[in-house]
Amino acid sequence: MKFRLSALFLLVLGGCLSSPPPRPAGEDLLRGMTLEEKVGQLFVVSANGVYYAEDAPGYRALEKQVAQDHVGGVIYFRSSVLEAASLGARLQKAARIPLLVSADLEAGAGMRFPDLVYGPWAMAVAATGDPSLARRRALITAQESRALGIHQVFAPVADVNVDPDNPVINVRSFGEDPADVSRYVGAAVQGLQEGGVTATIKHFPGHGDTHTDSHLSLPVVAASAERLARVELVPFRAGIAAGARSVMVGHLSVPALDEAPATLSKAVVTGLLRGTLGFQGLVVTDAMTMKALSGPAPELAVRAIEAGNDMVVMSTDTPGSIAAVVAAVRGGRIGEGQVDASVRRILREKERLGLFRETAPPIDALPRVVGTRAHAAVEEEIARRSLTLVREESGALPLDRSRPLTVVSILDEGTATLEEPLLSELRRRPGRELLTARVDPRATASEIADAVAAAGKGEEVLLALYVRARSGSGTVAVPRAGAEAIQGILAAANASGRKVVAVAFGSPYLLRDFPALGTYLAAWGSQEVVQIAAAAALLGEQPIGGRLPVTIPGVAARGAGLDRAAVPRS
Repeated sequence: MKFRLSALFLLVLGGCLSSPPPRPAGEDLLRGMTLEEKVGQLFVVSANGVYYAEDAPGYRALEKQVAQDHVGGVIYFRSSVLEAASLGARLQKAARIPLLVSADLEAGAGMRFPDLVYGPWAMAVAATGDPSLARRRALITAQESRALGIHQVFAPVADVNVDPDNPVINVRSFGEDPADVSRYVGAAVQGLQEGGVTATIKHFPGHGDTHTDSHLSLPVVAASAERLARVELVPFRAGIAAGARSVMVGHLSVPALDEAPATLSKAVVTGLLRGTLGFQGLVVTDAMTMKALSGPAPELAVRAIEAGNDMVVMSTDTPGSIAAVVAAVRGGRIGEGQVDASVRRILREKERLGLFRETAPPIDALPRVVGTRAHAAVEEEIARRSLTLVREESGALPLDRSRPLTVVSILDEGTATLEEPLLSELRRRPGRELLTARVDPRATASEIADAVAAAGKGEEVLLALYVRARSGSGTVAVPRAGAEAIQGILAAANASGRKVVAVAFGSPYLLRDFPALGTYLAAWGSQEVVQIAAAAALLGEQPIGGRLPVTIPGVAARGAGLDRAAVPRS
């Protein structure tokens, strides 16, 4: 994945992004701020790093939030490399106090920048058994982030995924063992901060033991305080010990600590995180747009600040929330000293990052730092080394290039064409007939029957299972139509003696629902780089050596995995 810059475009854009002179920082700045300016610093607004004309309504709205509402930060979602760099520089120029720009980059910068390589999920890194890969990837993510004008990365995920039905964490976690997760969290924190960004461990106090998606409703973690200390809190302690300068609080109810959502709980934020764990850095909320929280946005913001959060991320009414917090301070509900303490932490972090003296990242340096071949190679290495062969029917692998192969793609949504990278990789190898079928949740009975019939036409069958943890989906299971197709294909294969190979491009736990699958490869995600690696391994071109970081209940223990060497081409 490459992008090209014309010399003229670079010259023009570079000229537009000249930076203002260094701005004052520290206590002198804090003393000179109005209450409205101080409260504004506590808020983070969202943006897509895309092209905006100067008079575009979207840009005008962002500029107003920065220049008039005095927000302290911006979080990027789907963005493009050049456009994000340009937008960030323009917004920084409009800000009296430098903006802390953030992004969710758990799987590298490609997670939010489609013009870069989207890497495998955290569980893939753990499947390699090599924490140094977590640090190397994090360092690259940090280096690319700074070149893009991003200063705070909302990663790594420190949740311990002990619930196989968790629909929102799943492979975003490093695994189910607290000590093992801690090793990878610590390595990732070190890499991110070595690369010059603020690492943010999340989702405190732990989102791994729930099968409720906090994007849809409030999850409840029904663990005792003793169990929380023994499991959920272990990686957070490790991340803090590794030097993490920020923690994100999740929208979770933990009755052992407080009935209120953790984001709004003084017992969780001030008592547990600040007090018991001794954390002194920035505390940020998860997105306030999520449906785990209910109530008017201004009141939610006031409660989040009361609880001890320093920054409120993505209020659904930022101006109204700022006004409500200002009123709460003037009315005595929130002490101005607490606001000053939060602003002091924010300014200190901005100063530590060099934002008061930083010039805009040079646009013409981007191609030397962002999306380089060396950086992509690390994601490819993770994808390749993480592939985990949980079980294999004798002689099923590698796939025989000379025999007709049917690939049946089972998808968890109806609109995506997730299977294309895998099919493209298989098609570009000569020497076989390739038949394809797909079953998504909208499939009719006749379409399911067609997929089963197509499987019967190949001498080998590859089931590509695209069932992933997706924010807002509420579930992580094979849809009914897909389950019917799988059962039909297995029944027909059992009668004919045909071998079926399954690859899970997402949740590894699917095997517990289909224990009759004799060959099962966990690939940890549907990203293009993962599908390319899986195709090569299935054909024997690459070795397989990953290990499960989680238990597949009733089927395979944590640490399971078969080693398979590459097969020389004849």
